Amino acid sequence: MNTTITLLAFLLTSLFLTNAAAAPDGKQLYVKHCAVCHNEDGMGGIGLPLNGDKLDHYPRDYLFKTIRLGRKGRIMPAFEKLSDAQTNAIVDYLMSWRSHSKKIIYSDFPVKGDRNKGAELFQNKCARCHGKDGKSQGIGTGVTIARERKFKVIPPALNNPGFLASANDEIIKYTIKNGRPGSIMPSQAMSKLSDDEVNDVVSYIRSFEENYVADEPLENTDPTLVFDSPYDLATTVSNIKQGLQGRNFRYFPDRYMEMGLVDDRFVNKKQVSLRFCNFEKLYEMINIDPRLGVVLPCRITIVEDAEGQVRLYVMNMKLVSHFFNNDQLVKYADEMSEAMMELIDEVTM
Repeated sequence: MNTTITLLAFLLTSLFLTNAAAAPDGKQLYVKHCAVCHNEDGMGGIGLPLNGDKLDHYPRDYLFKTIRLGRKGRIMPAFEKLSDAQTNAIVDYLMSWRSHSKKIIYSDFPVKGDRNKGAELFQNKCARCHGKDGKSQGIGTGVTIARERKFKVIPPALNNPGFLASANDEIIKYTIKNGRPGSIMPSQAMSKLSDDEVNDVVSYIRSFEENYVADEPLENTDPTLVFDSPYDLATTVSNIKQGLQGRNFRYFPDRYMEMGLVDDRFVNKKQVSLRFCNFEKLYEMINIDPRLGVVLPCRITIVEDAEGQVRLYVMNMKLVSHFFNNDQLVKYADEMSEAMMELIDEVTM
């Protein structure tokens, strides 16, 4: 009898330990996949802040779908390769940061409103931050490395298919009525909308699903553009500096790529990084979207290979700007890209 009980206890303990070992670690997965943008403590960085009261009113399903679907065309990728168990483990970890345990139950029934009235209200009340067509090209604030901001949430693109698939009508309605903590998103009382008017706005936002038009595909989706130089390394670097000065760019002291990584005696002097920027343009772009601080200033990497061929490596500004889903940035990126291509043509002639 004692032997049977001992054996049963051993089997149950083994089963428990096996399940515990197999269960995904939400914190570990968060650090691996999320912390690089949202910070390990959830305070935000490139990505939105997630701790404290930031996620209080979002249900599990919304968080799960957001992780799984991402936000197409924005910094937030779709983590489609994570299993359901892994995704749920991350959601559990995020929910442990909530400032309270109050659970909000959202109905799955669609909100009924007049989308035409909602369109007019949206333009008057929402478009300044979320853009006239919900693409969030309006004036926004956000997390920044450059300087402190009062608010740390950039207005989201409401026409984004990932957002619309993650948020049901009741979540959108709740957000309009109660605002969003830590952001400039006002509550219903502050925006002076009636309940019927809120329903109208929700109906209009939901109509973005029907009218969503994807951006024109880029001709070149390579993150780095590569160009051959007919000159030696020193001449190429000198030509670039002269070209930058002639275009009102200011360049920083050039440095070898390996500088600070290895002993100075062993630094590869055939790899040079040249950083530059137009400070007026940089200031304007950072004010549109502070997240650009992670990719600016611009830089050109000049490398001479073993055969003596010199190549220029340049960031594809058009591709980078599309990650932010902001028409204002696309305009600046087009201007920067055009200036860059003129410079490359000139220095490699």
